[in-house]
Amino acid sequence: MAFDYTQLTGTWYNELGSVMSLTADENGGLTGTYNSAVGDAEFEYVLTGRFDTTPPDGEGVSLGWAVAWKNGYRDANSTTTWSGQFYPGDTADDNTIVTQWLLTSSTTPANNWDSTAIGNDLFTPNAPDDATVAKAKAASFASPRPEHLIAKKNKDKGKH
Repeated sequence: MAFDYTQLTGTWYNELGSVMSLTADENGGLTGTYNSAVGDAEFEYVLTGRFDTTPPDGEGVSLGWAVAWKNGYRDANSTTTWSGQFYPGDTADDNTIVTQWLLTSSTTPANNWDSTAIGNDLFTPNAPDDATVAKAKAASFASPRPEHLIAKKNKDKGKH
């Protein structure tokens, strides 16, 4: 059975309430926006990515996208990439996207060793309630987020 790529199109939320709007096309393209609920990221950021159009039956759909943390309000000199899998649920509300992310910030060559952070995100079509956000903030997997790391680096550099 062919993968219904339209399941990727829509609004997705991570554990902290950051909002991602995705549009998938039949050729494996992903476009949209990412709006962080936390950290030093303001308003929406453009995202672009790809997904596997012919995943094996009964397995996840590999996908990935990137966000450059630059818009009309802020330039964090950083980019985050997410790579993971989409898993369809029994209903659309049960769909999940499980990802690992890499946040790379501009550094001098001598500080290249400190340029990249790693983490993970779980996206669902349902906005988290306050209790879920609080639980995610307390859990080690929810911190640091790309947005938190950008805020810290900007603070350390004296940017606001």
